Amino acid sequence: MNRLLRTLLTSALAAGSTGLLFLAALDKLIMPAIVQVPMVTVPDLRGGTAEAARERVAGEGLRLALRDSVFSESAPIGHIVDQAPGTGEEIKRARRVFVDVSRGPRLYPVPEVTGGSEREAGLKIQGGQLRRGTVEYASSTSFPSGVVIRQRPASGERVERGSTVHLVVSSGSPSALKRVPDVVGLPIDVVADSLRKYEMTLGAIRRRTVDGAPGRVLSQTPEAGARAPRRTAVEVVISAPPAANAGEDPR
Repeated sequence: MNRLLRTLLTSALAAGSTGLLFLAALDKLIMPAIVQVPMVTVPDLRGGTAEAARERVAGEGLRLALRDSVFSESAPIGHIVDQAPGTGEEIKRARRVFVDVSRGPRLYPVPEVTGGSEREAGLKIQGGQLRRGTVEYASSTSFPSGVVIRQRPASGERVERGSTVHLVVSSGSPSALKRVPDVVGLPIDVVADSLRKYEMTLGAIRRRTVDGAPGRVLSQTPEAGARAPRRTAVEVVISAPPAANAGEDPR
């Protein structure tokens, strides 16, 4: 009986070993010979649309799969920002290529800055990932000097990061004296607009022959920082090339 059991056990072990050897051979040698899956080089899909990418990978025998939609400052909506596997990697045919698709730039709400000081407005705008744009001054009977009267864009609007918010700031009562801005060094073609933002106007323009860039403001009257009634005409002297002697300011 013992001899019979030993014989049966030996036969079972031998059969088990043979089975394991067969499975190993099937996995390593036989199956690869039967099923040959070709390798495919992953194309660069970044920058194109998802639809174009789907057609392109299909032509390579691959499949496209959406991994995520992400904000992007550079890629238009619906265009591919990133992919996995990456460009140039080799994968088996019929595998999936995962892509991240742009949902456009992140939009930021414009903060409410009217009713506060110009400095407070600047801090709020900067804190909202935006930039302060032009500042224009206007007389007001409702808002004290230095308080923001209007803003553009309006509060609550959603804009791209780094967009500018333009301000109109009270310069006080219409009868109050206004500060004259500094326009020395500016080209003459922007002076009128710069003065307008401070409720001043451009007065007489005289020329002085000097070396250097022509058309730049050399001096102004009243001087920068002086106080003057609104709509005061600010006279300027601008540079002229040596050949343009006509109308030269003798001072």
